[in-house]
Amino acid sequence: MNTVDLDDLDPQSNPMNSDSVADALDAAEFAMNYYVLEPGEEFTGGLHAHLDQEEAFVVLEGEATFEVQESPTADSETVTVGEEEMIRFPAGEYQQGRNESDDVVRALALGAPQESSDIRVAAPCQACGDSDYLEFVATEAGAMVECPECGESFEA
Repeated sequence: MNTVDLDDLDPQSNPMNSDSVADALDAAEFAMNYYVLEPGEEFTGGLHAHLDQEEAFVVLEGEATFEVQESPTADSETVTVGEEEMIRFPAGEYQQGRNESDDVVRALALGAPQESSDIRVAAPCQACGDSDYLEFVATEAGAMVECPECGESFEA
């Protein structure tokens, strides 16, 4: 058994650098990150889907707004999640969360399974225009997105 006090974590506003509660708990089967978002900040860098992971967000403080799409070309829906409320996204559903309020948002993001390697970004290819989404690729040089049609890579 492991315990962790969220006050002992130092969350970053950059989602790629958020403190991992899962690491602090030595969890092996699920991911959990702790976020503190100032007004105007986002959980992630854009509308995306994990094809191999379901995600849930628990809003501890404040109010988070999520843009949700069933596919990269579907119409989007906006959902507001308030303090002590939760939202779940099945694998493959596109979503992006942000703080559109004037107050701080504190939230936990949970994902299962822990590792997600099949991530899609809802954006057309800038090179060929033939794809409705780009595949997220982590490289030694940093995060990239790649077109599944033409293979062109872009900085994420």
